[in-house]
Amino acid sequence: MKICVICKREAHGFGFIPPPLRASYLANRKMMRYFCGVNCQKIFSKIYKEKNMIDLTKNEKDAIESALKPLGEYVAEIGMDRPLSAYSREEVLCLIEVAVTAYFDFMQGKASEAELLEVTC
Repeated sequence: MKICVICKREAHGFGFIPPPLRASYLANRKMMRYFCGVNCQKIFSKIYKEKNMIDLTKNEKDAIESALKPLGEYVAEIGMDRPLSAYSREEVLCLIEVAVTAYFDFMQGKASEAELLEVTC
C-alpha cells in the first residue's frame, strides 16, 4: 500500500517523480512520491517549485530575453513548421548552443559595463 506524502492517507494513483527521472525505470521508483488526490499533489507541487526554482535577477531575465532573437533566427533557418521532437540531435545541440551563447554574451556585456563604471580616474 502506498501512502500520501502530504496527509498520510492511502494513495490513489496520483504521483510525482522529480525531473528528468522517468518512472518507467525501476531504479527511479524509489524517488516516486504518491498522493491521495489532486489537492495533495498540488500542495506538493507548490512546495517543490518554491524549493527548487530560483528567482531570476533582472540581468538574468534580460539575458534570457536577449536570447530570443538568435533562437528565432535559428529556428527560422531550420524550419519553423517542424516540431521540436522532429529536430535531429545536432539541431537540438545547436539550438542550445545558440541560447547559451546569447545568454552569456549578454551577461559578459553587462559585466564589462559594470567594470567601466567602477574605474575612476
